[in-house]
Amino acid sequence: MRLEGAYYSVPCRWAGLDLVVRIGPTSVTIVGRDGARVRHPRKRFGERSIDYRHYLPELARKPQAVRQVLPDLLRDLGEPFPAVWAHLHEAHGPREAARLLAKILGELETRGAADVVPALHTALATGAPLTLARITITAPPRVDVPAALRSLDVASGCAADYDGWLTGARA
Repeated sequence: MRLEGAYYSVPCRWAGLDLVVRIGPTSVTIVGRDGARVRHPRKRFGERSIDYRHYLPELARKPQAVRQVLPDLLRDLGEPFPAVWAHLHEAHGPREAARLLAKILGELETRGAADVVPALHTALATGAPLTLARITITAPPRVDVPAALRSLDVASGCAADYDGWLTGARA
């Protein structure tokens, strides 16, 4: 967002919305519709205060953009992301590392730092490969099946079955 000629980042989901801004002598506080607050140091005309964590959904979709803002992104994310980047870059090169980091950013946005950051610390500490599969392993939710249905065996279908049903070739 732009205020008095200075630019301030806000979460992507706030794009195009009306926001409440509180201007102090040294800070700017931006309040979203949900009451969430973003605070930035006050900047002069033409200056920027950007927190790249606000752009995680977009960066998760655009690995090239990750490479373009990498130093500032790593600064904003903090530990263990600089070490994660170094590991990915060494193992895969810059383009593939950016693609993998973008996937991790997507997980960070979806699952939150409380799940993703400890998994990254563990992978780095144990020397385990930093692949998305290692980061996103979670137990599937338990589904309690009623007793009357537990003995039923249901064969799985395939796409060809559906094609047949749609054309009337199968009953």
